[in-house]
Amino acid sequence: MRRQPPKVPRPEPVARAESPTLAALAADADPTAVRAFWAGPAARLPLVEDVPGGSGEEVLVSFCWRDADAEQVLLFANRLTDETRLADSLLARIPGTDVWHVTYRLRADWRASYCFLPQLPGQRPAWLGEDDQVAIRAALDRGLADPRNPDVCRNRLGAAQSVASLPAAPPQPWLVRRGDVAPGPLEETRLPDGRRAWLHDPASTDADEALPALVVLDGEVWTGSQDLPASLDNLHAEGWVHGWRTVFVESGGREQRWAELAADGNGVELVVETVLPWLRSRRAVLPGPRHVTVAGQSLGGLTALRAGLLAPEAVGNVVSHSASLWQDDLLDAVARHRPVADPLRVHLAHGAQEWVLGPHHRTLAEAMAARGITLDVAVHNGGHDYAWWRGGIADGLLAVRGIGTAHRRPA
Repeated sequence: MRRQPPKVPRPEPVARAESPTLAALAADADPTAVRAFWAGPAARLPLVEDVPGGSGEEVLVSFCWRDADAEQVLLFANRLTDETRLADSLLARIPGTDVWHVTYRLRADWRASYCFLPQLPGQRPAWLGEDDQVAIRAALDRGLADPRNPDVCRNRLGAAQSVASLPAAPPQPWLVRRGDVAPGPLEETRLPDGRRAWLHDPASTDADEALPALVVLDGEVWTGSQDLPASLDNLHAEGWVHGWRTVFVESGGREQRWAELAADGNGVELVVETVLPWLRSRRAVLPGPRHVTVAGQSLGGLTALRAGLLAPEAVGNVVSHSASLWQDDLLDAVARHRPVADPLRVHLAHGAQEWVLGPHHRTLAEAMAARGITLDVAVHNGGHDYAWWRGGIADGLLAVRGIGTAHRRPA
């Protein structure tokens, strides 16, 4: 089975625009004006400006890089940059200055990670890989974060990337660990097959109290570069949920991850036959599938969906973000799904900029709804990206508990 997502050009290129601030600087780019630009409007980036005469639904977003020596600078913004047309994302330089820039007109609810790849004199551009998409993507994933943007999100490789969250982007109220919230214990352990796993329990709960089970795939990411335990602790402290007995399952290296989480992998068997029995042997877990949730992103999202559709007697809730439906649209799995007493609940989310995955998600949602599956659909204006996954996972966990995704204080 294919192990590389199809590289399909964007149906429509992202519209470039002109920033009034940068246009004024270009018209009078003396050293004093340039210093004032970096000290003022560009002190915090990206630069966000109103569209002249606009309604407010869109804004002008300028990405800037300061470099007096570079020959070229590439912006890699998740799914804003078209990997089949990288030249479209090269920044322009204001002549005679160290100001490199590109401006786009974007919907005001956009959120995505981004980085820069400067090319210095004598260097070969790092993003050129002789049409080797794996090599190109590896270079893009190791770009430089924006030193003028403090909001950072690490990608799957652990590389720091900056995050642009426009004014209307959905809030992520449970993302950051809080000093006044007691952390639940997190224990690193091993599954029967020897892989690492992490067990998380809510703070101040009795060890013998039975709670719902939560299985999180790609556990090394969610307990490492992403801090999902912090979100679980915040949800518990605010009274949204009483908590889960959570197991974060390591996916291993690239080959192991593909072998288990791909459409032809044994991920469902791993969850149902290994992880859940092991968790129940070590923690007090409420009985029945309605108290079991599996959460995943990308290949993990695909596996979570397969687990709920193919093993409803074990898994009653699924939180899926940007599932790799290019591998398997799951329509056959939906047709084979045999509901149990409590209908399967699915939070199905993808990014509006995922032009390959979007049609698959819409088709799957229609099929699941027709099958009687309880469905909560979310479309985030972003890409295939931890920048929104890291906040969206809390929304999904609430949704499958029937709480909804409105950001409001509990009554």
